[in-house]
Amino acid sequence: MSRSQRQNPYKLKIMDMKPYNWLREAQIYNKKNTKISLEWLTENADVIALLFTSNGVDKDGVVEKFYTIYENVKFINMAIEVIYVPMDENEEDMLSCYEGQANWFTLKIDDPLINVLKHMYGITCMPYIIVIKPNGTIVSTTGIQDLEEYGKNALITWLSMSKPVTKERKLSREASVYGDKWMYVGSDEAKKRQEYHRRFSVVEESS
Repeated sequence: MSRSQRQNPYKLKIMDMKPYNWLREAQIYNKKNTKISLEWLTENADVIALLFTSNGVDKDGVVEKFYTIYENVKFINMAIEVIYVPMDENEEDMLSCYEGQANWFTLKIDDPLINVLKHMYGITCMPYIIVIKPNGTIVSTTGIQDLEEYGKNALITWLSMSKPVTKERKLSREASVYGDKWMYVGSDEAKKRQEYHRRFSVVEESS
């Protein structure tokens, strides 16, 4: 027995603790209600954003903007995935909320893991976004604020903090993993065009 152990036999051994990887226990589903495997996530995602929200909840439209950002970066094969962690009171509200979201993944409302994640990450308000690596390491605890301040560049920052996966991503090869509808692809440009035409019409009418 060492001298330090004789002096304090109850001293705990300091260990190199790895982050708790709850993804191993997660039941994750896509828009087609098909389960997504942990193997697929770890092979295809550099970062995973957890969206804690409920039906009708947003913050100055930042969550809705995130729908557009996410779907458009998926089409340039950016290695980010999003999991909706429902904070809804009932399944009807949860399904209604998820239906209007981008083409990403979700936990089921009756999944006991939801409460674990809520307490694990200290979620006290909504909407809230936690960004992690597939091994559970935290990348950002201020996802909403990141999006508010940097927009789509927030995703680039998140990805820059994670080691890239070795597999080359091609959305065309992985389309079956997602739902059939990409409702927000190109919607940002469409809104800009609508705003331009609206302003042009107003100027024309007033001239």
